[in-house]
Amino acid sequence: MGLFAFLFGRRAPPPAPLPPVPLDALEEVKDRILAACESRGDWGEHMRARIAAKAKEIFYMTLAARDLLRASSLGRDDIANIHILLERMTAAESELASTLDSLDVDARDLRRALEKAFQPCSDAIRRRLGRQDG
Repeated sequence: MGLFAFLFGRRAPPPAPLPPVPLDALEEVKDRILAACESRGDWGEHMRARIAAKAKEIFYMTLAARDLLRASSLGRDDIANIHILLERMTAAESELASTLDSLDVDARDLRRALEKAFQPCSDAIRRRLGRQDG
């Protein structure tokens, strides 16, 4: 766009704001998983500790990525760190889903709830990153 067109021409509308990262559902699933870990003695102490740690890891890495994306200006290092968080939280979610699948019906219900809550968060972060990268 030339200077004259910029000064006096029709300006492109600003891009529509992206929806927020939907963390409420993910936090609720994390809390359900932690409650299950406290109440399920048949899962074994080591298994419960591992499941609880992964659930927290997923939630807090997603929260960190969301908070970094809220910054008014992001440098290359910030964007690289968000990509790393996204990779790690996706790997942690896959690992936790696999662990929950190996247990009982209740655990598989938690796995489905985790996937349903995690996917919109992951998608929102990817969309925001795409806007930062481009």
